[in-house]
Amino acid sequence: MNTAPRPGSPTGLRDANRRRVVDAVRAGGAPTQAEIAVATGLAPATVSNIVRDLGAAGLLTAGDEVRAGRRVRAVRLVRGAGVVAGIDVGHRHLRVALADVADPSAAAGHPEPPGRSELRADLPDYHGVAEGLATAASLIDEALAQAGIRREALRGAVVGLPAPVDRATGAVGASGVLPGWIGVPVAGRVSEHLGVPSWVDNDATLGTLAEQRWGALREVRDGVFLKLSDGVGAGLVLDGRLYRGPDGTAGEIGHVAVDPGDRHAAVCRCGHRGCLETVVSTRTVTALLEPLVGAPLTVAEMVALARDGDAPARRVLADTGHHVGVALAGFCTVLTPRRIVVGGELAQAGDFLLAPLHAALEAAALPGTTRTADVVVAELAEHAPVLGALALALDRATTAP
Repeated sequence: MNTAPRPGSPTGLRDANRRRVVDAVRAGGAPTQAEIAVATGLAPATVSNIVRDLGAAGLLTAGDEVRAGRRVRAVRLVRGAGVVAGIDVGHRHLRVALADVADPSAAAGHPEPPGRSELRADLPDYHGVAEGLATAASLIDEALAQAGIRREALRGAVVGLPAPVDRATGAVGASGVLPGWIGVPVAGRVSEHLGVPSWVDNDATLGTLAEQRWGALREVRDGVFLKLSDGVGAGLVLDGRLYRGPDGTAGEIGHVAVDPGDRHAAVCRCGHRGCLETVVSTRTVTALLEPLVGAPLTVAEMVALARDGDAPARRVLADTGHHVGVALAGFCTVLTPRRIVVGGELAQAGDFLLAPLHAALEAAALPGTTRTADVVVAELAEHAPVLGALALALDRATTAP
């Protein structure tokens, strides 16, 4: 089950209002319905209906209290209302994190992400759905056991994948880095596997959501989150809202051509030549140095070489930043973002990557469009996609009928 209501639709408006009420309760501790109405701007009758509906769902409870000599009806999140799981599936890894639905830090605008149990496992190249889901279920069970939480308390899960995802069906698009997952309606498979409502989304989109809620995109009205790993993707925040596009595939910057006219350019998995991903994916970048060091390299090892003054490592990272900056120039010219947040494995390189990226961006974008755009490393580091999955799972758990 992956169908998400569209913003502005009656269902989308209902869900947005429910999230606002739950956020107000999280932020206020135990506000009255009148205080919730003031905090959210919703009509008192709307607040009353939402509190009633979410009370029936076991998420909120309302009870009489005496405050300053007055009897009031306070609204609270139900302790033990359950937990949700975020699942980040990568080319060679899988992360799982849990968050309590009633955790106050789950509220939008909170400075820190919710307290969580996070576990990671390595996966073999070209793993398939069955192996990935079995690993995810095992890690969720382990995390629940460590936290002393019953499996029955799990209310829902969101899976992030490095691939375009059809919002209507939840099926994985063909240009993802996980060939064993292409065409699979992952949300339905996860629901069957875990026995709870589940949703699926693109990992860069989820990373954007996490950075918007708890990281470097807080209070940024127009921004870009860029994930540089085995795959390359971007998420967009436009006018304060996460933008997915009409079919959920906005932000596939990895398939922007940086040298389409070179007939010797590498062929991308999407079928075109010269895509950004063919020159800046972690595998491509580390492979450039491996013949010089005589051994396989990780990104962390390559960055360590650069910090130690290794000229080839610094050159490779500088070239990588340049290519990314050229590709981002089109985004800046059209969208004029105020902040570009760089995440994924390659973000470890810091200024070795960001300085040439910014220089190329300024050189290639329309003059003036990057004047107020700063380029920063993701605050949530490699945890952004799994935290974004948690954020979406928390939203879904508080809005599901």
